[in-house]
Amino acid sequence: MKSILLWLGLVLLSTAQAAPLRLLALDWAAAETAQALGVTPVGMAQLTDYRIWSGGMPMPDSVVNVGLRMEPNLELIARLKPDLILIAPIQQGLQPLLQRIAPVRVIEFNSYQQPDSYRQAQAATRQLAIWLDRQAEAEMLISRTGATLDALANQLGEDAPPLYLFRFADRRHLWLLGEHSLFGGALASVGIPVIPQPRSNLWGFTSVPLTALTGRAQAQLVYIEPLPFKDMNEMQDNQLWRQLPAVRAGRVIALPAVWLGNGLPSVERFASLLSHHWRSMEAGNGRE
Repeated sequence: MKSILLWLGLVLLSTAQAAPLRLLALDWAAAETAQALGVTPVGMAQLTDYRIWSGGMPMPDSVVNVGLRMEPNLELIARLKPDLILIAPIQQGLQPLLQRIAPVRVIEFNSYQQPDSYRQAQAATRQLAIWLDRQAEAEMLISRTGATLDALANQLGEDAPPLYLFRFADRRHLWLLGEHSLFGGALASVGIPVIPQPRSNLWGFTSVPLTALTGRAQAQLVYIEPLPFKDMNEMQDNQLWRQLPAVRAGRVIALPAVWLGNGLPSVERFASLLSHHWRSMEAGNGRE
C-alpha cells in the first residue's frame, strides 16, 4: 500500500512539474517574445489593438484580452491564475496591485541607456529566456533574426540609398524612426543606412512635419501601415508629398502593419516585409 501511495505521489509531482507556465504579459514586446520562445501567454493587454498594429504576428485565440495596458482588469487577471506576470518599466505603478495576484517581473525592451532598441531587444530576450528556461530558443530567435537582416542587406547591396522610415500620424505629420529605434537599429546593425534623427523618444521615433522628408533628395521612403486615413489617394491633394523627389521617382515602399516598439519577432517580420516589397518596387520601376 505504501509503495502505491509513493508511486501516486511521484506521478502527481511529475505532472505538476510538467504543467506549462501560466504567463500573463501586459507588455506587447514581452508577450510576442514569450510566444516566439514557445510560451504562449494565457492573457495579454489590448490584444485587439495588438493584432491591428502588429499585422500578422501570431497570437492564438486562446489568449485572453485583459484590458488596457495601463489599466488592466485585475479581477480577470486573478481569474486566469497566472504563475508569472510580465510588465514594462512604464507599468511599474501597477506592480503593488499585481503582486497580490502573482509574482511580477519587469522586463525592459526599450531603454535610454542602450544605443538602440534592437540591441536592447536582444538583451531583453535573453533575460526573458532565463526566467522561462528557454535559453536555447532565445539564441535561435536571435540568430534567425540576424540571418534575416543579413539576407536583406545582401539583397539591397552596398549602394542602398539612405532610408526615411516612418509611420503617418496624419496627412501632414509623421512618426519618423531613427537609428535608436527597433527597426532603425536592426537595419544599422547590417549596414543599411537609416537617416539619423536629432532627437527621439524612448521608442526611437520623433513626431515631425511632412517637410522633414525634404532633407535628403536621394532617400528611399518606407512607411508602415496602418494609415490614419482611408488610403494613400488622400495624399494626392498634398502638394508637398507629390513634389518629394522619392515620390516623383517612385521610391516609396508601403509595408503592412508591424508594430514599432516590440521585440525580435517584429524585427524578423519587418525585415521579411521590406525584402519582399523592395523587390516589388524594383520590378515596378524596371530595375530587375
